[in-house]
Amino acid sequence: MNKIAKYKLCGEVTTSISGKLLYLILMDITDENNTVSIPQRRISEVLDISKGTVSRNLRKLRDGGYINIIPQYHGDGGRAANKYILK
Repeated sequence: MNKIAKYKLCGEVTTSISGKLLYLILMDITDENNTVSIPQRRISEVLDISKGTVSRNLRKLRDGGYINIIPQYHGDGGRAANKYILK
């Protein structure tokens, strides 16, 4: 997908400006299967917004049908970064 198409798609997402920016970043870092695993803390640091804002926007994107959020766990049962699948 070219950049203009990405920006247009992102512009059509029904969420806040920070949610659109988050979606655009996820689009840029996904693999060939449209998936990415990244900690919310890392997203928060990159965008210089609170982790709560990141979490809220990810839920809005999920509830809007733009992404799936798959919880991930380490072998010892501890939490790992979620996997995000863009639709």
